[in-house]
Amino acid sequence: MATPENTKKAPIGNGQLEIGRFTHGYEEMEILEQGGGANVTIGSFCSIASGVRVLLDTSPALDRMTAFPFGEIFPEHLGDAGVHIPRQSGGDVVIGNDVWIGANVTLLNGVTIGDGAVISPNATVAGDVGAYEVWAGNPAQLVRKRFDDSVCEKLLELQWWNLPLQLIQEMAPLLTTQPTVELIEGLQSIVNDLVTFSGENAA
Repeated sequence: MATPENTKKAPIGNGQLEIGRFTHGYEEMEILEQGGGANVTIGSFCSIASGVRVLLDTSPALDRMTAFPFGEIFPEHLGDAGVHIPRQSGGDVVIGNDVWIGANVTLLNGVTIGDGAVISPNATVAGDVGAYEVWAGNPAQLVRKRFDDSVCEKLLELQWWNLPLQLIQEMAPLLTTQPTVELIEGLQSIVNDLVTFSGENAA
């Protein structure tokens, strides 16, 4: 039985979908693919709104005489798979941890979204999104970073989403406050002390 704290995996055509712990909203996500074998990986603690689509379908083959998909459509009239030249997958889609994706967002094949990023509703993402960046529009463009570079750097070092669940539960009140370098360094110190203490106990 799938529970929130477990990673989940499921096939998507010839590829695979992997979802990290406590990510929610993926149940309504639509993934469109043509059997190219691309994968979709979603990190932990992501929030996905309704109407989000991932398009793994590749673009038409522009180097051929026609873009019509002979061998795929109306095979009884226009020839079966023998006339079809399989198109290569457009590439995996990778969504980091603690990512927020708004309603009706479209993610195109091959994109990577960094940890902590925010994608505004109705955006179409065709290129990579950096960690803790806010993107909006169609095509989506960088609006701003969520925090200054020093805070982003400390958050990426902390990687709170990888910590043991009990520690995350204890840190939750602080994780919902506005981050500062000092606050994150304090949390990192607690994590380091805990790891050191656990290691000493194990010895």
